[in-house]
Amino acid sequence: MCENNLEYRLMGEGKQVLVLETGIGNSFYSWLPFVDVIKNDFTIVLYHRAGYGKSGTSPAPRTAANIARELNDLMEYLEIDRFLLAGHSFGGLCAQAYARMYPEKLDGVLLIDATSHHFQRLYELNLPVMYSMISLEQLIEANEENAGKSRAELEEWYKERNSELSDEEEAFLTNPVLYQTIADEFTNWSTSSDEIKSGKPFPDIPLIVIARDEALSAKPYIEYGIPEEEAMLHEKVWRELQVELAQLSVNGELMIAEGSDHEVHKDQPEIVVECLQRLKEGQVPRL
Repeated sequence: MCENNLEYRLMGEGKQVLVLETGIGNSFYSWLPFVDVIKNDFTIVLYHRAGYGKSGTSPAPRTAANIARELNDLMEYLEIDRFLLAGHSFGGLCAQAYARMYPEKLDGVLLIDATSHHFQRLYELNLPVMYSMISLEQLIEANEENAGKSRAELEEWYKERNSELSDEEEAFLTNPVLYQTIADEFTNWSTSSDEIKSGKPFPDIPLIVIARDEALSAKPYIEYGIPEEEAMLHEKVWRELQVELAQLSVNGELMIAEGSDHEVHKDQPEIVVECLQRLKEGQVPRL
């Protein structure tokens, strides 16, 4: 634990420091198999945001900018002056905020199917069935409901569905504080987006954006009962947002992870490894 009460773990032995910002509701434990692949080439900083895992809570609203400030406090505590920053999903939104606020600290940024600061465009689409089943309001409500449960109730719920959790993963997933934090992060999505759009521009540092496979990612939605045309439209606009993210920097590049869904680091870790190696070696072309 560092002095600002964030749980972290240092792994690897490479000269290049890499910081991983996880997706919403995800622990760094889920990244350990991936880290094992790259630990000889990087020194990796894994950490849990405030309200996650063994990290303490924060009185600051759960916006991407506040999360970026807390990450910067951790980097100063660890005396790390320069690093690569990789962000997955919502962690990618936090990485965007960090890059705009502390560009001098970064050797490069990798966004892995990241949430766009223009994510509201997805909710402006005519997707009546999808948003009757999977809306932002429903996600907030579901997590607030879990936040109201006891740890024992959450333990029972998870045991009925997954008997293969490690002790660390079980402790992470059965903490009611986690779900209140997730609800708060979702609640502050729009604020995070507005802060990024009204803040400093994204710096012209090396940037790679990995986007998921559109057709593959639409399948779970369709299997869930969402009309194919709605699922495909959602994925089309998600891809457009990924293209725009890659254009944030003149040193930006888009890579399509064909055959991978949202968790590219699990579906096709070799793509993430390749992108990190290229950022490490400065092999990102100017657009």
